[in-house]
Amino acid sequence: MSILVAAPLGLSLLLGSPAGPEIGLVEAAGPTLPVAPRCSLGALMDVPEQRLGEAVTVVAQFRREIEDWNPFLSRFTPADHRCVEVWGDEQWLWIAEEYDAPMARLHVRRGTAAEAVLSSSRPHDRIELELVVRELLAGSPWIEVTHAARTDQQTPEGTVLHAIRAREMIDREGWRIAISELDRALAPDLPGHVRRELESIRADCQETWDALRARTLR
Repeated sequence: MSILVAAPLGLSLLLGSPAGPEIGLVEAAGPTLPVAPRCSLGALMDVPEQRLGEAVTVVAQFRREIEDWNPFLSRFTPADHRCVEVWGDEQWLWIAEEYDAPMARLHVRRGTAAEAVLSSSRPHDRIELELVVRELLAGSPWIEVTHAARTDQQTPEGTVLHAIRAREMIDREGWRIAISELDRALAPDLPGHVRRELESIRADCQETWDALRARTLR
């Protein structure tokens, strides 16, 4: 989901925000961070106007820093802020359509602890972020990162690459190789939802392969 703004509109009005569960967010090195409601990045991007001015906690996957970006009439400026692009934690990056559609662009003030985390991040790093939707311009949210910390469980690039190869083998009905690639994809300490998805794909491959073997042995 791209949020590149085509033309500025007026500043949005402050709206009420729905209640949500609260969690504590702890930075890798530093003090305990403020408590903020947790939601998915996708849920935030679906209705950003409902979270305007409110801090929320999301988990995202770092894609890249945007070097050349236009601040338009926003409060963010390249001199004072970095702009980064992220995938949602709920995106399956071994699917090309998901990989090619990062969910959000975020802004972080230079010189902050959050900026230090993001500036040292690499593609696929999984990061817990405290975000604030500061304004809406041309219907798109302009979001500030106020805190950031890498998560203990990551989905490394190697897992994504092995899952991509597995999908290629599935398309070619190369079930044994697909199972092998998925075993390698599952080797790291993955987030629970990622592990469950890959294990489900592996189980389907194994079932299909076992059925084919049983048929040839008759």
